[in-house]
Amino acid sequence: MNRDSIRYIVTYTGRVQGVGFRMTALNQARGLDVHGFVRNQPDGSVLMDVEGSASDLKELMARIDSAMSGCIDHAGVDQRAARGVEEPFHIQH
Repeated sequence: MNRDSIRYIVTYTGRVQGVGFRMTALNQARGLDVHGFVRNQPDGSVLMDVEGSASDLKELMARIDSAMSGCIDHAGVDQRAARGVEEPFHIQH
């Protein structure tokens, strides 16, 4: 993990469950050096907890926003210090 890594905890709301959102997020992360997970929440939102460089995280967010633009009503981003997660970005069940 890069020492300049940061962490985004993103809560997506809208029509984000049952539309392939998590798989899309996983596919959009390909080629980026990001680590963490994406999962459905009981309230109908999707949570993404991801770490990487600021540029990779911004690129991931832009890719997801573009691919899922008709489904996302809001993406709330909470930026935090990275924890040093090394696991590949994945769908958490």
